[in-house]
Amino acid sequence: MDTPHLICLIADSRTAALYRPDALNEADRLRIQRNPALATRTDWQVSRYLKQQAPLPVCSLSHSKGAAALLCGSTIKAGVDIEAVRPRNFAALAGWVATEDERRILSANGWQADGFYRLWTLKEALLKAAGLDFPADMPRVGLQTLSDGLIRLHVNGQGGWQGISTTINDSWMLSCVWHGQAEIELQTLGGSACGQVECYE
Repeated sequence: MDTPHLICLIADSRTAALYRPDALNEADRLRIQRNPALATRTDWQVSRYLKQQAPLPVCSLSHSKGAAALLCGSTIKAGVDIEAVRPRNFAALAGWVATEDERRILSANGWQADGFYRLWTLKEALLKAAGLDFPADMPRVGLQTLSDGLIRLHVNGQGGWQGISTTINDSWMLSCVWHGQAEIELQTLGGSACGQVECYE
């Protein structure tokens, strides 16, 4: 049996002008009819441009502050999240969404923005892939330290998840997750560039 293949398309505001309202799918056309202001938002234009470029069925979509990411591929459980990196009170936010184990990991790394946003995007991507609720289920997914010291992704304490995280243009953090084995390919459009990719199991 072939290993499932996932493609993550990534773009920022430079691709907004390439968005084609006439190429929207039926669901997005209905959303525009209900809320015409969406059509003027950069996030909408970039994310719908990505949907119009998808070479495989869409699994998950995310956008933040003018950038968007679209994960497409097979029928395995998969999710994506992208977040603009900005200063925040990470310790206070972690108290709301992170487990004690995750707070220990963040604290050991000095509450760095990259570490916090990596955890946040992994958690949101896991919620989407597992069909759980945001924000209520944030503590039920994320990183778990095993007895041998290894750190793995989990949903409700169950493993079998894999994922990657990377920065985009040093301004956004992106994470993709999936259940089981899969290959993933990152494709940046419109001048976006990925940083070093971290892998998780």
